Formats: sequence, C-alpha cells, structure tokens
Amino acid sequence: MGTNTEQITQETRQFEVERVLKHSALDPFGILGVSYKCTPKEVKMAYRTKSLLIHPDKTTHEQARNAFEKLKKAEAELMDEEKRKSIQAMMNEARRELRAEWQKDVTEGRRSSDEISEDTPAFEKAVMTKYRAIMIDIEWRRRQKLKQKMADEGRAAAKEEKDADEKRRKREADKAWEDARDDRVNSWRSFQAKSKKKSKKSKLSAS
Repeated sequence: MGTNTEQITQETRQFEVERVLKHSALDPFGILGVSYKCTPKEVKMAYRTKSLLIHPDKTTHEQARNAFEKLKKAEAELMDEEKRKSIQAMMNEARRELRAEWQKDVTEGRRSSDEISEDTPAFEKAVMTKYRAIMIDIEWRRRQKLKQKMADEGRAAAKEEKDADEKRRKREADKAWEDARDDRVNSWRSFQAKSKKKSKKSKLSAS
C-alpha cells in the first residue's frame, strides 16, 4: 500500500513538473495556477504548495530543477507589486481586445452571442493567448529598441574612435613637423649661403 501511495505521489509530482514546464514564462499566473486577480497571500500559498510538489529533492523528474526555477521566477514577479499590477493591466487589456474582437464577430455573423460568454474556459484560454501575443509584441519591440540603441552606440563609438585616431595622427604630424624644424632651418641657411656665394662669384666673373 505504501508503494502505491509513493507511486501516486511521484506521478502527481511528475505531472506538476510537466504542467509548469508547458506554461509560457510570460504567464506567471498560469505557472502558479492562480487567478490574474490574485492577492500576494494567494501567490505565496500557491508557491508553497507547488514548490513542495516539484522541488528537485522531492521528485525524480529530470527537468524538475528547471520547473522549480520557473516557479520561483513566477512567484518573484507576482510578489513584486509593480510587476504584478503591470501584468494585471496587460491581462485586462487582453480581455478588452478579445471582447471587442468577439463582439465584432457576432455583429458580422461569425459567432453567436452564446459563444462570447466570458464565464467559459474557452474565453479564459483565448484571453491567455491574446495576453501572450501582447507580451511577445512588447518583448519584440523592446529587443528592437535595444538593438537600435546598440547600433547607435556602436556607430557613435566608431566615430569617436575615428576622431581620436585623426587627432592622434595630426599630433604625430605636428610633432614630426616641429622635430624637423631645425633641419629645415639649417637647410635653408645652407641654401642661402650657397646662393650668396654663387652670386658673389658671378659678380667677380662679370668684372
């Protein structure tokens, strides 16, 4: 009997690990199995219950550690009041968008009014799909913005390096010019002396 109990327990743990892993990291509510209107107390309770189920020391599932880390991250996000409210706001936005889309479907005859009830698993599932789409779009925009920022910084760094290189070359050229000053002066004096000597000889010859 004890063996059967242990087997059921392990099956439950294995199932919970799989459930957590299947949920998108963008959906901390689904990972913890709580309502998007949840309170911090409900988040803590859900985390405690599920962490005892999927803790790597409690189950033999090879992905238990990954699932546990995912659960911890979801709990941390929802315990952060600012993040939780931000996610809840996006969930509400997903509901509004979905409600408008489904109402349009009814108006245009693609759905019946009975199909757009919000108190159904189908609606909740569609809300999560819409929510994930919004989150993915936000993440894509964030990455594009970061990519553009890095490109701009790269161009700025390249320009700065080019300007610095040009300044260095100018300093080297100025230094080389200054270092050769004595040679130029001596060469000019020598040329002047030779010219005067040559001129003097020419005058003597003319006499």
